[in-house]
Amino acid sequence: MKRKKYIFTVVSVALLGMAGCTNDLDVQPLDPTVSTANRVYSDAESYQKALFKIYSVWALSGQDGAGGSDISGLDAGNTVLFRSWFTLQEQTTDELKNSWGDPWCLDINGITWGTTKNEPVEGVYQRCMFIVALTNEFLRNIPNAPDEVDKAQYTAEARFCRALAYYTLLDMFGIPPFITESNYSIAPSQLSRQDLFVWIENELLEIQTELPAARQGTYGRADQAVVDALLARMYLNAEVYTGEQRYTDCIAACNRVIASGYSLADNYAELFMADNGQNPRANKEIIFPILFDGNTTQSYGMAAVILGSRSSSEFADVPAGIGGGWDGSRGTPELVLKFDYQNNTLPKANEILDSRGIFYDKHRSVYITTSVTGTFTTEGWAVYKYTNLKSDGQGGSNTTFPDTDFPMFRLGDVYLMYAEAVARGGQGGSLATAVSYVNALRSRAYGDTAHSITEAWLTENGYQNILDERCRELYWEGVRRTDLIRFGLYTSANYLWTFKGGVLTGVGVDKRYNVFPIPTTDLSVNGNLHQNEGY
Repeated sequence: MKRKKYIFTVVSVALLGMAGCTNDLDVQPLDPTVSTANRVYSDAESYQKALFKIYSVWALSGQDGAGGSDISGLDAGNTVLFRSWFTLQEQTTDELKNSWGDPWCLDINGITWGTTKNEPVEGVYQRCMFIVALTNEFLRNIPNAPDEVDKAQYTAEARFCRALAYYTLLDMFGIPPFITESNYSIAPSQLSRQDLFVWIENELLEIQTELPAARQGTYGRADQAVVDALLARMYLNAEVYTGEQRYTDCIAACNRVIASGYSLADNYAELFMADNGQNPRANKEIIFPILFDGNTTQSYGMAAVILGSRSSSEFADVPAGIGGGWDGSRGTPELVLKFDYQNNTLPKANEILDSRGIFYDKHRSVYITTSVTGTFTTEGWAVYKYTNLKSDGQGGSNTTFPDTDFPMFRLGDVYLMYAEAVARGGQGGSLATAVSYVNALRSRAYGDTAHSITEAWLTENGYQNILDERCRELYWEGVRRTDLIRFGLYTSANYLWTFKGGVLTGVGVDKRYNVFPIPTTDLSVNGNLHQNEGY
């Protein structure tokens, strides 16, 4: 796989977007004085560059490596889209707490934020809207592309990127501004959450056949299976978004992905290593990654995840292919105690029975008993799931910026979505097949069949077994907040975790926190927008 980075420029609605692209998504320099769309979209190559720019927003903050930001006023490090999304999806839950002194950190740890400016909230909102703006400009220009451009596929890919951005906004903000290439406005209004769901669904269904068949396109770009994976995630959570269950549709989308030729990685740990995009034992499971490269895609996106959960003093014990550690993020007791140990009363990281639990506990208590600030080196286990080491033990290409791609969609998640949708009564699947999918994951995890589950397991305890299994399989993969909301546990007092509600032992919080507030930076300049209820 080629890994190059070039710089290009593209102008979008009210924004000058400049950034490097990721891994295979190669672009070449354009004249830095370009400032109008008719000059940016000048030849076939420029359309490819513009498309790759849209993809790159998840991984990169701007065109000047880790130090540049496409959007003025947003910190280039803290507000990389992937990093901000990961922070909100994980640090607000029972899987991760962070000890940094950033002004937003305690509010995110405790689900106690308000409407004042908050870096991760701004990062997700503004950069997703940036993807929307770039896509709209691209779609207005693609009809003028020369004949050698595959207009249908390029259009479908751009629309997928926009749909993914809008899904992220739907999930996290509920009612973002809605603007497309055909309803341009400097003061866009909002759709209802239900109407936005329907629009995203229709958009995905319309573009699917214009994309390459599963695994027939380029790694890191949208294909038909990626569309189905996103649809499956939407359908699984449809009741949250629309009030209507769509489990049967979730099963159908999962079935299409599963029939597309993906298979489970041979080794769970290799899914999160520096060569996960090149290693055929791992990438056969990855449906859609966010691409990172230590030399050509330098940002504090994946770097923050890997560096953030490590201390430099631990490198002699557990090398990570990086040159520093930030002593910030740690796994909560609620996370690490969901795994099985040789002695569950006195758990030790090196005595875990489930190979998915990749933790480090030296000199650390499993419990966080004093505070979530300033205690990283003594309380809370480090999570070493992601690493900048390759499967052969060699380090990545850069000791600060990892090569490790983030698997946004993978087959293991699809198996568990299928199992949950079947257990909840969806049609078109079977409990027996659901059991076989869960057991395939558990066999990989334990290395045996002694930990197999039954059909009854799927429906026991209000589907709690499935939620716990999703935690074990998918922790720190950006789905936990969405999962807890679907199960009615994110804000509820029925399930407490460390520092929930800003209290060490945990308390329930107001249901308004099931979505984030529309940033006041947008509300103040657009009178057509209204705030989410309760803020």
